[in-house]
Amino acid sequence: MRNWRAAGLAAAMALLAAGCAGGPRTVTVTGAPAPTGAAAASCRALLDALPDSLGEGLDRREVTPRGAAAAAFGSAPVLLTCGVEGVATAYRPDSVVSEHDGVRWFPEEADGRSRWSTPTRRPQVTLTFPDDVVPYNVIAAVNPAVLAHTVDTTP
Repeated sequence: MRNWRAAGLAAAMALLAAGCAGGPRTVTVTGAPAPTGAAAASCRALLDALPDSLGEGLDRREVTPRGAAAAAFGSAPVLLTCGVEGVATAYRPDSVVSEHDGVRWFPEEADGRSRWSTPTRRPQVTLTFPDDVVPYNVIAAVNPAVLAHTVDTTP
């Protein structure tokens, strides 16, 4: 099983190191999840359903390599990944989560960035934010795609 924290940090660090590699709108992502089977199909559908913008200054950017289970928005950028196996290391079934329109998001701080994940949905979605982006507006923008293309696993 892939370690959630390692995958998230690798992807976030790739963004910090290579934010504009390949052109002004292209973000190079390394360490993004590589879901297979039904999870891959769900992630592709989710990524296709995301809006072109998550708000002011958060327009969607092209992601390389092509086919990565990731989307990037804005200059810093906000990174969405889909299909990470496992859950955040700090997550426990009794952890405090923030519910937004039927999706439970688990927030945590790591390496100066805010990261929110959906530990009770499959495939799992993770959002990594730069410090200057308010998570709630972004979560509201991505929630319709998350609801439509992931499954709640809460008993």
